[in-house]
Amino acid sequence: MRILLITDHHKPTGGAEKYFFELKEKLQIETCHDVFSLGFDTTDKKGKDYQTLAIASSNWSKLLWQLLPHPRITWRLKKAIRQFNPDVIHLHNIKQQTAALLRAVQGYPVIQTVHDYHPVCPTSHNIHKNFQPCETGFQRACFWQHQLKFNRLIYLALTASFLLNRRRLKKTIRQFITVSPPLERQVKAHYPQPVTYIPPFIQKDHDNRAITPMTGHFLFAGVLDKHKGVILLLDEFALALKKRPDLHLTLAGTGPEETRLKRLSATYGIQQQITFAGWQTDLTLLYQTHFAAIVPSIWMEAFGLVLTEAMAHQRPVIGSNRGAIPWLVADGQTGLIFDPVKKGDLAAKMLTLANQPELARQWGLCGQLKLHRMINNEKSLQHLLKLYETTRLNTPDALNLVT
Repeated sequence: MRILLITDHHKPTGGAEKYFFELKEKLQIETCHDVFSLGFDTTDKKGKDYQTLAIASSNWSKLLWQLLPHPRITWRLKKAIRQFNPDVIHLHNIKQQTAALLRAVQGYPVIQTVHDYHPVCPTSHNIHKNFQPCETGFQRACFWQHQLKFNRLIYLALTASFLLNRRRLKKTIRQFITVSPPLERQVKAHYPQPVTYIPPFIQKDHDNRAITPMTGHFLFAGVLDKHKGVILLLDEFALALKKRPDLHLTLAGTGPEETRLKRLSATYGIQQQITFAGWQTDLTLLYQTHFAAIVPSIWMEAFGLVLTEAMAHQRPVIGSNRGAIPWLVADGQTGLIFDPVKKGDLAAKMLTLANQPELARQWGLCGQLKLHRMINNEKSLQHLLKLYETTRLNTPDALNLVT
């Protein structure tokens, strides 16, 4: 079978992109199928098993080409697809050049893995103004209720793009795949196509029982941006320090809020208790030396790669009650769940773990066991291959396949 994988960012920059390239590697190494990847970058590149097309990356151009198919990009995409001649096309994130992509893949068997809430919410946030999760996805009341990242005019443009591309997706996609059951339920409510859940691949186990982590040292790994809850995290960490001055926080990542975070840490006088570790390609050492991870997301998390990485390293997780986080983290068994709207809740959960290091160790071990009860890489790959086959043959969906 000839399998074409398509994503917008053809670089392993985030969780969705990491999964994209892990999937490509597994398909190439563990199966006999012919695999090619296609995506966008800042320059044109072409290799034996991939091609990238150069596009403009400004927010305005991104929005414009979500609405309208770029003539030249559409032609180039059609040419690249025709040259590979796939039996099935597997779309992933397609937030850039959306209109061109959906036009270029017409006539082919197409499935899509949904990595976030973008297909059900114009902003992908799925959060109301009061920062409570949206249970329905897009509806008319969103204009007044939704938590907006942009002004009203931009939100109207995003809504127009959302409605137009939702109609295109309904015509183009034969099968949707989601990365978690909470997201699966939302996509099913918005689209008539079959929707099934196949989780991303998880890391191999790390036996850290012989390694003693630094008690009270917490780890955040991810983009330093508002939606990841990093400002909230710093505020709550400062509260916790008032009762436990020996606590420490490591922020592994970069992002638009980095300068503000450094300024806030200076304002609070806690620079010595915070380490800005920068972007890390390998977090193994940090998971080994820190006794717990924190995932303080404010907006909805579709999956949360950091969660599974921490669990694979036998580390408990303190996570917000957003999206798939409570599905992955068993509150009081493998970690703790907090409400980001409730002031002091995260600080209290940090103190709970810091004051009970043996409990944190036990929860970390339980988290690793829970992870392997939930996710099996081989089953996920085989399920996906069966979906490829049924999509290629246009047979009934494989919703009842064992996951």
